[in-house]
Amino acid sequence: MSATTTVDAPPRAAESERVAMSLAEVYRAHVGFVWRVLRRLGVADAALEDVVHDVFLVVHRRLAEFDGRAALTTWLFGIARGVASNHRRGVVRAQRKLSVAPSPGGAPDPEQRTEQQQLAAFVRGFLAGLDEDRRLLFELADLEGLKVPEIAETLGMNLNTAYARLRAVREQLSRALADREAGPRRSMP
Repeated sequence: MSATTTVDAPPRAAESERVAMSLAEVYRAHVGFVWRVLRRLGVADAALEDVVHDVFLVVHRRLAEFDGRAALTTWLFGIARGVASNHRRGVVRAQRKLSVAPSPGGAPDPEQRTEQQQLAAFVRGFLAGLDEDRRLLFELADLEGLKVPEIAETLGMNLNTAYARLRAVREQLSRALADREAGPRRSMP
């Protein structure tokens, strides 16, 4: 039996750096570096502080994984690049959502709101005065946006009849709206 003893190699400098450094020490030593990297990666000044903190949250979760094969700044750069990329994608998503959303407008004035309510009541009254087939046809086509062939099939109606009835209801509504508009004008001196 040979008496060979294994001598452990001395730990690399980076490994001893990892073992010795806590999150607070990493933050104090490298926050400036992370800040500059994020600015170079295009993070806006307004979001920079939050993104720096996001980087150090990742560092906190993954500090035990740092194996010392590369310099700590190289490892931090990789994390900062990933967090900055996620941040930019989030900004693009938010801008896309905002571009689709209607812009907030001021609340309608009381006169406009009253006019809208009166018009809605008028249309409800008009629809209530129609027979059920015509009302359903109009509501499904013009309010719900369904295609007339689908509606005709659903209601068991001939396609040409459906088109003719829909046209007649639309004309009837146009005349009723015109009469409504002309009504107040006639009573004015």
